[in-house]
This record gives sequence, structure tokens and C-alpha cells, in this order.
Amino acid sequence: MSGLAVKAALIFAVWVLAGAAVAQSDGIVSEGLLSDADLYRSMTCGAVPGGACKGPVVRWGKSDLTVAFVDGTTGLPDKTDMIERSLTLAIDALNQAGANLRLTRKDDASRADITLHHLDMTEGDVTLNTPGFPDGLTIGTGHMWLSWDDAQHIQTASILITAAIEADQMQSVVLEELTQSLGFLFDIENPYYEGVSILSQDSNETISIAGQDRAMLRMHYPFE
Repeated sequence: MSGLAVKAALIFAVWVLAGAAVAQSDGIVSEGLLSDADLYRSMTCGAVPGGACKGPVVRWGKSDLTVAFVDGTTGLPDKTDMIERSLTLAIDALNQAGANLRLTRKDDASRADITLHHLDMTEGDVTLNTPGFPDGLTIGTGHMWLSWDDAQHIQTASILITAAIEADQMQSVVLEELTQSLGFLFDIENPYYEGVSILSQDSNETISIAGQDRAMLRMHYPFE
């Protein structure tokens, strides 16, 4: 579970704007094993099983995406190396899920679709002149912000990993944030998915894309 930054009221207010941008919301509450259809709607548009969507379903309009790492910390080389390794593992996990999607590392952050920033911040800090993020967001250990166009195609995505992140959370948090940058905006608050889904609200145990998570990715980015 990454820290969640923006409450639902602000998220929905932003959603009504053209070219909307959004950070993650609170988890969608459910119980027990969900059908693929219910889980997909919960993860992408925030619908509880049988309920209405809270916002649009957004996705990248292309299958080849680039990811760049930007280190904005000082004096923390060991943690930076861990993030680098975690990002490589996260990209590999998503690429191996069998979806019509390919992520590739890129050195030039200014030309990357998704940027991951490692910054000297801690949970509870508020963004101010923070690369890739608007001012005024209260952040968690990890945080994601993205924008999309009127066709609901994602245009840019930024991920923030704080310097305060614990080593044992690193791989799971990086994979979660990168997964959410693909259009899976909502965590799942459901005990069944703790340690099972990368989008579990209450767990940082998952370090792979498997089972229903893999099915969700294939549903979101199907082959024609």
C-alpha cells in the first residue's frame, strides 16, 4: 500500500475538467473474491461491485511506453540503487504479463512517458515546486499523478518515491505505482487481496503481477 494523497472530493472536482489530472484515491471497499469484471471496474473507475463508476476509465493510447528515473536526493546512494533495481524488476513484471504493452527505460526524462522521481521528502509532506506534480498534494511513501486528454488517453504520468521509504517496501511500492500509472487508479480495500494483488490497499507484500492482476492488465491493454 502506498500513501494516498488526495481525498475523493478533490479528485472528483479535478475529473470534471478537460484534460483532467488525478492522483490516487482511497481504496474501493469490497469483500471476498471478485469476478474479473467487478475487480477491473473497481481498479480502473472506482466502482464498488454492482455500483457506478466514480470517474472515467483511462489508458495510454499506445502500446510502447518509456520510463525514466530521476534521482533528486543527496547522500543516499544505497537507497537510490535499490529504487533502480526495483524499477527494473517492476518493468520486467509488467512486460511479462502478456498484455499489449511494452515498457522501456529511457535516460532522457524530458522525453519519457512516465517519470519516477526519488526525492528528499517524507510521508505527510506537501508538494511545492515538485517535479511532475502540482503544488498542494499531501504525499505518502509513494505517490502517482497522471493526466489524460478528452479521448481519455493518458498523456503523462509522474511517480514520486520518498527518501523515507523502508527497504522492505521498496519493490512492492515501485511496482504498485508503476501499475497505477497505466490507468489503474484505485486501490482495493478487501482482505482477500492482501498479499495477492499489487493494488491491495492494506498490503505491501506483493512483488509480482500474477493471477487476476495479470488478467486486469490484459483486459486494459488487449491485443487486437
